[in-house]
Amino acid sequence: MIVERMTDLIGNTPMLKIPAEIHGLKNIDLYAKLEMMNPFGSVKDRIGWGMIKDDIDSIRETGQVIFENSSGNTAKALCAIAATYGVKFKLVSAIAKVKETKDLLRLLGAEIEEFAAASDCFDPNDPNDPQFLIEKAVREQAGAIHFPSQFTNPKNPQAHYDSTGQEIIDDLGSVDYFIAGLGTTGSTLGISRRLRDANPNCVCVGLTSAKGDFVPGIRSMDQMWESGLFQKDNYNALRDVREAAAIDAMLTLNRDLGVLCGPSSGANLAGSLEYLRGVDESLTERKTAVFIVCDRVEWYMSYIRERRPELFGEAAKPQSLRAFVYNDSGAANDRYSVPVQGADKWIAEHNSMMIDVRGNLAYRMQSIPGSINIAGDLFESMIDSADPFPKDRPILLICPVGEKTARYAAYLQGRGYQAFSLGGGILGWRDAGAQMVRVA
Repeated sequence: MIVERMTDLIGNTPMLKIPAEIHGLKNIDLYAKLEMMNPFGSVKDRIGWGMIKDDIDSIRETGQVIFENSSGNTAKALCAIAATYGVKFKLVSAIAKVKETKDLLRLLGAEIEEFAAASDCFDPNDPNDPQFLIEKAVREQAGAIHFPSQFTNPKNPQAHYDSTGQEIIDDLGSVDYFIAGLGTTGSTLGISRRLRDANPNCVCVGLTSAKGDFVPGIRSMDQMWESGLFQKDNYNALRDVREAAAIDAMLTLNRDLGVLCGPSSGANLAGSLEYLRGVDESLTERKTAVFIVCDRVEWYMSYIRERRPELFGEAAKPQSLRAFVYNDSGAANDRYSVPVQGADKWIAEHNSMMIDVRGNLAYRMQSIPGSINIAGDLFESMIDSADPFPKDRPILLICPVGEKTARYAAYLQGRGYQAFSLGGGILGWRDAGAQMVRVA
């Protein structure tokens, strides 16, 4: 086969039937759509090309630079495509959490601008948001920037409707269950719409990362953009997946099936099995289910090594935050949180140390008097097995809505700290009318 450009190889990825001895389902045939076999290595190749193919000639002729807000695969695809057309690419994002992503983008010649203060926990008061900053740059530099905007561009789901969804129909005819992780949500939106054209009863299950966990490419429910592509009513069910389960399932695909995929693919398999096992026994006729294998494992070695050092012959860090499993039930939250009502009195009575883990810019704009700022990633590295704070003084942890810091508080309590999370977070404090300050 001879092709003119690498973009000619995007799509038409194979489908792998998962053996019954792997999934254990009695009445469901489970298939994996191998999107890792796209030319740039991921499911995002489709939208990278789909969002710019109609404009790439004019982008090149006018000397525009492609900007995108991405922490991974969309940036890789756009950067690779842009390079083949002689177009410059700039990544504008929060700190990329996977080292190999940045290494590859730099290898491809991308310019990278990261914002350490950008929050990875939803904060509507944080102006240091990459999406906002790119949109501002587009307005200020009219005609110089092309912004595909994967989180809001309707060409994102349309690419999957036209190609990925259609390919699944061509291979299987009809699908009863479609399960996939939610990032921009473009793939699940486009694919599920096409699958429902063929079978209106197709059940679409959206997977998010569990609170406090990080699965590359899959967002938590707190990170879903209400103003973006996410449409909650598109999903028959929403389930969360813990990063430990994602890695375990990834290893099953890697070792038992030779599918060299990354942790988001593992999350898709883990979420599929958790949901499908719940319906399998009640079925009276054969059904078909599909999940997405998103990308390749090579890009996540540092991520995996950090969480599973024993896989690489290294000793696990004792009492590591990464290994901590948090019970986020209501009762648990009560044990680890201080209610916002009366929190000011609690702070005064206990002479507590207040640590705000939001991004620096959000902290400076609105914060609680007397609090100090240690942004989330730095805070995590400080507490991970070390003892950076005195244990004889209560600590009150502050984040946007109180969920992220509840996990930190639970972890630190297990380490002997008097640590608590501010219930409702900074937003609850503000809504209660409590005093806030602006830090110069």
